[in-house]
Amino acid sequence: MLAVGVTKVHVCEDAFSSLRWSLVCHAVKPVVPRCSVPKSVPVGKPAELHCLEKEGYPKSQYQWFRNKEEIPEDPKSSPKFFNSTYTLSGEMGTVKFSAVRKEDAGEYYCRARNEAGFSECGPQMMEVYDINIAGIILGVVVVVTVLLCITVGIFCAYKRGYFTSQKQTGNNYKAPAKGDGVDYVRTEDEGDFRHKSSFVI
Repeated sequence: MLAVGVTKVHVCEDAFSSLRWSLVCHAVKPVVPRCSVPKSVPVGKPAELHCLEKEGYPKSQYQWFRNKEEIPEDPKSSPKFFNSTYTLSGEMGTVKFSAVRKEDAGEYYCRARNEAGFSECGPQMMEVYDINIAGIILGVVVVVTVLLCITVGIFCAYKRGYFTSQKQTGNNYKAPAKGDGVDYVRTEDEGDFRHKSSFVI
């Protein structure tokens, strides 16, 4: 929000009058900024912290704190941040770590300030953890072993014929069983049947 005072100024110019407005701006205290801190970051990976508020006037400048200690713009200027590798922008409200270290873990919060006052966001915890290389390698080995066992099992089953389809061949054909020894012969008249005996010797 921008507090504005308005005054009227009457000016005579070239035999006619014009009405001018002049604006008197008052400083406005920043509101609570929106802060963004990653919850967990692996060692050696980059990380970014963001802080922003748009209501204060004049435009806010930003400070970052870790465990209630202000983060300096130059890490080499403080023994507590000497080993950290980051870039801090007081105008943009950002802290950019090129490669986080275990020492960078902690509670972070941001302060937005101008000549009318300041506001802070709540602290947020950033954890820094080691990457378990041995666990990753073990997991890969287990997955490869399981896939290899499945492949070998399928190959063995195929070799033993479990996956071959059983087709009916001519050798498997069975002739229909003969009757009771009586052959039926059709005569010239439709529907007239007679039978003759057949003897098998």
